[in-house]
Amino acid sequence: MVKSAQTILLNCLRSSQATPAAKAFLKRTCQEFVLEHGWWYEPVEFPKHIALGIPKQCHTNAVDLVLDDDSLIYCEGYALFKESSIPVIHAWVTDGHGNAIDNTWSPLGVAYAGVPFKSLFVNMTALKNRAIVSLLDDYQNNCPLRGDLGDRPDEWLDFRGCGLTKVSL
Repeated sequence: MVKSAQTILLNCLRSSQATPAAKAFLKRTCQEFVLEHGWWYEPVEFPKHIALGIPKQCHTNAVDLVLDDDSLIYCEGYALFKESSIPVIHAWVTDGHGNAIDNTWSPLGVAYAGVPFKSLFVNMTALKNRAIVSLLDDYQNNCPLRGDLGDRPDEWLDFRGCGLTKVSL
C-alpha cells in the first residue's frame, strides 16, 4: 500500500527526537513546533505574475513575495519535494485559503505542513539578524520559537494564514 505524501511527512515529524543536549536547552524541536502549531497546505501552481524564485533560497523568496503583496502570508514548516524525499525545513506563502504558493521548487512539492507568521514578526527577525533566516531554526537567537516564545502565539501567529486542517500530534 502506498502512503500519501502527508502521511509520510506526518510520520517523519512525529518520529523526530531531540538530543539530550537539545532537551536541556529547548522546550521543543522544530518538528514538535510544527506539530503543535502547524497546518496542512495544498500545493498550487503559483500565479503567472509571480516569478520563479532563486533555488535553495526559500526563506528569501517567501519574504520577497510577502513584501510585494500584503495579501500573502509567510509560512514556514516542513515540506516534501516528492514522496521518496526527506522532509526539509521550507518556506512558502499562502493566500489565506489553505494554498501553498511555493516559487522556490519547480516542480512543486507534494506535502506542506507549516505555520503562518505575522509579517511584522518575520520582518523584525530579519532586521535583528541582519539576514532572512529560518524562524524555526533561528540559532543566532537561541531558537526562540522552540523556547518560551513558542508558548506566545499572539506575538507571531497570523490566523489569516491558517491552512486546510490542523497538523495533529
